[in-house]
Amino acid sequence: MIGFDVCTFCKHRRDEMKDGWISTCDAFPDGKPLDFDYSKVKKIKECNDGIGFEPKEDEQ
Repeated sequence: MIGFDVCTFCKHRRDEMKDGWISTCDAFPDGKPLDFDYSKVKKIKECNDGIGFEPKEDEQ
């Protein structure tokens, strides 16, 4: 089964992957921590460095 985390729909998500499989974004340019709790992304105001979830323009 393939699943998508909520970060897929965030405007801060980047296309490049660290080491070919670790997703990156503006909040985690060096790759999201493996223990990051994706289930709370929409509820928290900040993921890292003052950057939080914001829906992509076409997802609103």
